[in-house]
Amino acid sequence: MASIRYATLLSATLLLGSCTKKNEPMPAPVYLLDQRWILRELNGRKAPSSASELLLNSVDGTNRGKSFCNQYGGNYTLPGGSPELRFSEQFSTYATCAQQDQETLYLTLLPRVARYTIRERQLFLYNDTSAEPLLVFVAAE
Repeated sequence: MASIRYATLLSATLLLGSCTKKNEPMPAPVYLLDQRWILRELNGRKAPSSASELLLNSVDGTNRGKSFCNQYGGNYTLPGGSPELRFSEQFSTYATCAQQDQETLYLTLLPRVARYTIRERQLFLYNDTSAEPLLVFVAAE
């Protein structure tokens, strides 16, 4: 009986010990989902401080946010236990603004995302081939 309790406790400790915010891949429900992410870099360039937000809903597999000019959204897939993350084509409202080109690039890059990492409260989104992230977000407070 004591060995069963010990094995259960050891398994839980190992599982929880691997759930740190500085190492990846993170189990998605711990930190990635239902967290508001603020865009900091867009294709290697610094983004304006209020450029865009991203939220991945843990309940229904949808994502949504505010981009440079518009509200947007779509769907995402996140296979469990994997750093893979994929977005559908995104829909958006139709307002125009001075940063329309950056918004178009942002909404074009999201469906190209293939994987993610999280380090020190930053979300890095990558395509299939590049070592450099397409998009970098910081967790909102």
